[in-house]
Amino acid sequence: MASHSSLYAAVNASISTSDPLIRLTKAVGDPLRLEVLRLLRQDSFGVLELCKITDTPQSGMSHHLRILSDANLVERRKEGTSIFYRRTTKAPHAALESLTHTLFQTIDQMPLSLESQTRKEAVHGERSRRSAAFFEANHEQLKDNQELITDFAQYRECLSDLLESRDQHPEATALEIGAGSSPLVQLLSQQYAQVTCVDNSEAMLRATRAAIRAWELKNVDCRYADFLSIDPEAQVDLLVINMALHHIASPSSFFEAARPWMAPEGHLLVIDLCPHDQDWAREICGDQWLGFDPSDLMTWALNAGFRSDQTAYLGLKNGFQIQIHLFQPNIEL
Repeated sequence: MASHSSLYAAVNASISTSDPLIRLTKAVGDPLRLEVLRLLRQDSFGVLELCKITDTPQSGMSHHLRILSDANLVERRKEGTSIFYRRTTKAPHAALESLTHTLFQTIDQMPLSLESQTRKEAVHGERSRRSAAFFEANHEQLKDNQELITDFAQYRECLSDLLESRDQHPEATALEIGAGSSPLVQLLSQQYAQVTCVDNSEAMLRATRAAIRAWELKNVDCRYADFLSIDPEAQVDLLVINMALHHIASPSSFFEAARPWMAPEGHLLVIDLCPHDQDWAREICGDQWLGFDPSDLMTWALNAGFRSDQTAYLGLKNGFQIQIHLFQPNIEL
């Protein structure tokens, strides 16, 4: 009996040291949890959003997220007072890092169900409509509100030097997403033969057109559209999103949508905030995301077929920090 007791104790000790592996294998042993992991491949969703997408009661979804969290497959991301879930960015145990990576790779080869894909697009659509409605209702005071965070003049010189360092052919074209009334469009019109501004907010597009008339820009036109939903009509030499990525429903999808627009030697210019905890930016500026971790922007860009060219960071006196990234298409892919 003693030998049996010793063996039992040894097995228990072995299981105890293997707890992370047991939790991991248990977590991926359920179809719904696998679907959640597929949904979180490059997106972040709140609990209620995941409930809508998977048609699952909130209590059930919370239970599944707790299991995935205990297995260190998902992590919580705070956006002010809101909580979003995303895939974990780092395995907590070195021994499980390779297995976790392989699991994610395998899961990603299995497509979302048609129902989940449709509902996911509906959730993104709801986010986009909320954003457009905010701009429609608040466009008159929006410029003053946004200047509480940053003013274009604070990074104009940096952008000007960056753009002037690019060798452009005489017919080079630029596309700006969510231009609003920012003077950046004026800068672009001086350096590119043709500039197009795209926005999914009619109110903000009216502000862009007013700025174009005031500055008498003859080589800039506007288009009312959701950039994530339109097919490329022609390749551009520069695609810019200036302080607008944090308004987009699915930031990772922006990079995927941008890649087909790029000329082989073109550039993608992304200007946005680094992570911050100023939740009032959601209330008065309509921000969906409170800045971005630079590593997230880099990962989304690389996964979409870009490579990093230049990066700069500017600290502001009010505590916010701006990040500027210049990407190029990775033509080797």
